[in-house]
This record gives sequence, C-alpha cells and structure tokens, in this order.
Amino acid sequence: MNPRRTIAAVALLAVVTAGTACGAKGDGRETGGRAPQQDTMNEQQATDRAEDIIRQAVDGMSPGPTPERMGSAPVGPCIARDDHGPDDRLAVTVTYRLTGVPGNEAQNLVRQARDAWLKQGHKRNTSGEVDWSSPFPTVYMRTEPDDFWMDAVTGVVDRAKGEGLASISVRSPCFLPPGKASAPAAAGPAARSGRPVSMGG
Repeated sequence: MNPRRTIAAVALLAVVTAGTACGAKGDGRETGGRAPQQDTMNEQQATDRAEDIIRQAVDGMSPGPTPERMGSAPVGPCIARDDHGPDDRLAVTVTYRLTGVPGNEAQNLVRQARDAWLKQGHKRNTSGEVDWSSPFPTVYMRTEPDDFWMDAVTGVVDRAKGEGLASISVRSPCFLPPGKASAPAAAGPAARSGRPVSMGG
C-alpha cells in the first residue's frame, strides 16, 4: 500500500468524520426530527458508550483489523442544537481507523460494521440504500433510544485497485458541561470502561 496514498486517505477520513461530528445533512443522512433529553449524561458516560458501539462493530470482524484511535480530544461543542437547549452543551466524537488488513478489504469491513450494528438493533440513518457496487461505500446509522450517531467510512487509497482504508466514528448526543447536569445518569448495561478499542477487548 502506497504510504502517500495512505496518508491522503487518513486525511480524507478526518474530513468526513468531522462532518459527522457537525451533523452535516447533505450526504443522505436523515436528521430524524427528534431530540432526546441527554442533559444528565456526562463526558465519561458518553465516551464509554461510544467506545462500546465501536467495539460492537469491530470485535467480530474478519480479517481482524487493528483499530487506531484518531485524534486526542474527543470532546467538543455540540453543533446540532435542534431542541433549543443550552448553548454550552458538549458532545463526544470517537473515531478509529481500521488498519492491518489489505486495502481491498476496506469495503468488507464497512459492510461487517453495518451488519454488526443491525444485529444490535441499531437503525439506518440514510435516505437510501448503500451502493455496495462502489468499492468505497459509507454507512450511516444511529442508536435508539439514546441517539448516538455512527458511521463506517471507506477512504480511498488507490481507486484503480479498489484499495481503501476503513474507519468507524461515533458521535454522542449533546450533554451539559461538568457541574451543570441535573443528576448523573447511570451507565447502561452495555457500557464498558471507556478504554480504547482493541481486538478481543
């Protein structure tokens, strides 16, 4: 795999996942029109849940990739304020690129992520079906009822050879900053320690 093309693919993945964090609407995703009350959630709980959703997708993948965390500051301002909530709310975005597998397996990893999330009961978050004839598909989904948004993206490494680099990103709903939440919410039964994702974890 060409190192320069790999770097370019990583940069593209960063742009795509940044768009996800901002709640972009121009890529076929549905916004749903509902705003769950998540103000009692805190940063640690949001991170734990995001890591768990990623782990749901990655743990059963074959060939098994090596997840590499992208970015060091997962907490940022909440952009999607459809419910007219407080403007100082935050959101967590956790992203991993899936390395250590042949570039032509990227599409397969994205499909496996979708299948794993559907098996967990998560919902598609697109207005149409994914074009699996493309070697570089993207899947958008969300959880219910807690409304975490996630995507599995195929960045282009070598278009002619159909080689890509898959990544998975999860964005939390909005939550209040420390000291402003009315009460700490109990972690759900699926939440784990929030440690970085690793195969077999």
